[in-house]
Amino acid sequence: MDFGDDLFQDSPPTPSDSNPRIEGRLDDLRRGGCNQRIAWSKLGCIAIINAEGTGVETRHLACNPADGRWLLSPAYPIANVTRMHEGQKLQHVTWSSQGADLAVVDVFGRVSFYTVIVAINALQLVTMIPVEQDDDMSALAGFWWLPPERPYSLHAVMRTEAGFQYTSPTFRPQGPFHPLQNKAAAIGITRNGVVKLWYHDGISKFHAVSCELECIGSLDDLLTHASISPTWSKEGHVALAAYTQSQQLRVYRLSINWNVPPQPQQQQQQQPPQKPGITQLQAAPTLSVARIKVVDNAFPTDMPGCSRLMLTHLEVLGIMAGVPPAQTSPTILCVFSGRSEQRQPTTVISRWDLKESPNSLHPSFDQLGARRAGIPQKPMSELNLEKLDDIVIDKWVIGVSPVIMGTVIAFACSDGLIDFRDRMQLQQFSQQSGMTTKITNMIQAGFSFTAGEPCIDLVLSPNNTVAVRLGPDNDVHMAVMEFARGSVQVKENMEITCVALALQHAYSCSNYLNNDDLLLVARKYRSKEFNNTFLTEVHRALNLKMDFANSESPSERLVRNPLLQRCLSLQFALCFQGEQVKKQLPGKLAWATLHLRVASLAFALTLNSAQRQGNRPPGAPPSHVEDFRPEALQTLLGLVKWFMDMMSMIINDLFDLAKACRGRANDIAFVRQKMLESNTPALILTLASAPRAFLRYNCRSLKGLETSTGKQLHQGTLDEDQRTTFRSFKVPIESCAVKISQFERIMTDIDGTVRAAYHNVPEAERANAERLLFVNNELPAIFAAPVERLLSVTLPSLWKEINVSSLFFHNVAWLGFHDDVESMLYHKRHKIDAVRKVLLPLSGVRLRRCTRCCSVVEEAVMGKTLWLNNFNRMCLCGTLWMHLSPGGHG
Repeated sequence: MDFGDDLFQDSPPTPSDSNPRIEGRLDDLRRGGCNQRIAWSKLGCIAIINAEGTGVETRHLACNPADGRWLLSPAYPIANVTRMHEGQKLQHVTWSSQGADLAVVDVFGRVSFYTVIVAINALQLVTMIPVEQDDDMSALAGFWWLPPERPYSLHAVMRTEAGFQYTSPTFRPQGPFHPLQNKAAAIGITRNGVVKLWYHDGISKFHAVSCELECIGSLDDLLTHASISPTWSKEGHVALAAYTQSQQLRVYRLSINWNVPPQPQQQQQQQPPQKPGITQLQAAPTLSVARIKVVDNAFPTDMPGCSRLMLTHLEVLGIMAGVPPAQTSPTILCVFSGRSEQRQPTTVISRWDLKESPNSLHPSFDQLGARRAGIPQKPMSELNLEKLDDIVIDKWVIGVSPVIMGTVIAFACSDGLIDFRDRMQLQQFSQQSGMTTKITNMIQAGFSFTAGEPCIDLVLSPNNTVAVRLGPDNDVHMAVMEFARGSVQVKENMEITCVALALQHAYSCSNYLNNDDLLLVARKYRSKEFNNTFLTEVHRALNLKMDFANSESPSERLVRNPLLQRCLSLQFALCFQGEQVKKQLPGKLAWATLHLRVASLAFALTLNSAQRQGNRPPGAPPSHVEDFRPEALQTLLGLVKWFMDMMSMIINDLFDLAKACRGRANDIAFVRQKMLESNTPALILTLASAPRAFLRYNCRSLKGLETSTGKQLHQGTLDEDQRTTFRSFKVPIESCAVKISQFERIMTDIDGTVRAAYHNVPEAERANAERLLFVNNELPAIFAAPVERLLSVTLPSLWKEINVSSLFFHNVAWLGFHDDVESMLYHKRHKIDAVRKVLLPLSGVRLRRCTRCCSVVEEAVMGKTLWLNNFNRMCLCGTLWMHLSPGGHG
């Protein structure tokens, strides 16, 4: 066509979907691969580059204490980011594999590292890594965090004639790893071909070392995109893929030598599987690079109108663990975006498998004298790139994320939707057959994001059930995954929904992921039937047995059981509808058990300190942290009063239940009806083995602490303030209408009758009975004899021993387990420290609030003693704290 013809023809029509800011975002992605504006960590913290592009702010999911709804928190700016980067534009934010460390990258390749230490909304600067000179050549084309060296699990569920069967095979991750446990390291590649390794030294800082890929001879050799992934079995090797200005795909092998001295032989014999016992790196690591392959014209040339496409993303997908047919080699994935010949948004995904194949020498080489006879020779091998079929998506892809340990690839699109595809063939799950027989993720079960809106970036939550979109104006919107195959009220749909959610919950527990995002999905379908089915499947997926009747000490199976803590936390959160809303019985049970766990941990650690102090030889130096000191004991006073009041509440509520069931204690259905009407957890707290074990354990610990404080008071070496503290410890114990020995006797009696009922009962049947009791609040027939004895014999006997009027008038409204007006008003007017169980001032103190259960604690006292230190970073429900403003109780 000549110029004259063009003058008299219409201009090409502007596409109806044209959005200048989205197309500008695509231009940014084409210019460089290290270009992520929003990132979501495993711990649940979201980092976003602000609208100005010079700072970073964080958000997170949080439960609203007023009504129990889950919301996206306000933005919290990270301090000093703009100053550290001297006001330069930021282009990339990314979280470490473990989720606590954040890297912020600017347009000149400078990297600053921040970390979540205590609260999810308060990050602290760790290190700022400068560059030798500020220019575009130092900008990063790729960035990758080294994985943690700990096993991971891939959960699956099979539908069989006998029901759903859960499996959870465990795999060892591919290296390289940081040689120091729980320390982070990352690799970056600059546009001019320099590979950088940033690593934590084990003390307080990140350091950097570097090497060159190869000499950059011209502008055509400059890199635009780069990606890294673990590969092969030899630890320390990774595959590095880089894309140049001249559309050349280069593949390298990168290895790290950490220069860690070998272990002494004696230590190796004692701990063969362990890493070297080092706490910091004495020498800098070194990098080495070798080129493997080069592909010229790495471009989808077979596609019509391909000249309009440009690379926006480069990913190296690592070796995929799992059931056969498992991927045995890395896959290089190039994403090209642009417009088709019809001016419509188009994305083409090109793929190459990086395969290792044998490359034997010609037989004539065997005749050379240099080869010694009788010495076995290792077969030589070479690495080849095998081109796979291209995939076309009729929209723009703005993000690529391997999820679920790389078994699923999520393509985020500019229309706000996510296209989930399997790792092997990049086939959409909706097109796969037999997906109802085996489920490995929620997408297979029928969950999806059903509505979208234009965005320039998008990030998925740790369990891929919530998406946060960054709109064209840098506005933030949240979308929650839904079940898209019909009504969940249909029995079959409810079953598959609960199974899929339970499967993902188990995956999050096994792989140390925050799972608040799952609650946003589950809350959509809440009902009594849904909650019971979901929690039952959660227990089955984790193989969690609530039968602790034969456990003499709960220290390991109960207190140190993170799976039990997570399940209790989930059970409470499902029922929580706001602090001023009547609590459901399953929620009360979970809440009470979580707090009993806190008391068990606090009493046990303090008692151990008291016993160690009592056994300390004369003249030996004191242990300041673990010493049984009055100052340390001061932190227990509220918890002691709480436990004594819990004893009073349980006994008083059991008396009321026995009165309501007088003459019908042998009718277990009638007893359950009265229990549900009262909505008190007292009966199940004594029947269920988990809370009963905590109650018995706390009684023993408190008796031991009471004895230890008595000895201290009789020593005569204390000043008056110290004596006052020890006397204060005994006040709630001595003033309680129910004595510890009496309560312990009741628990022992119930324990004996339950064990007798369990005699010769199969383990699976016992576990099911405990689950029905604690989750569904049913009273299985196996508990008929223990319930009848408790209401007809044990409680009437106790009635004669205690001051019933004192027990009746004892105020337990502050505990929060009753639904009367007085209890509701108390919690409306007061705030109680959830860990120490003391009243908090209405103003003038810095508080933390749990993002899930909305518990509040005073910040200043956390970590003062050994037992409090256990809750310094995590709430009693196992979720991170968030800072509140001074005096803020919102």
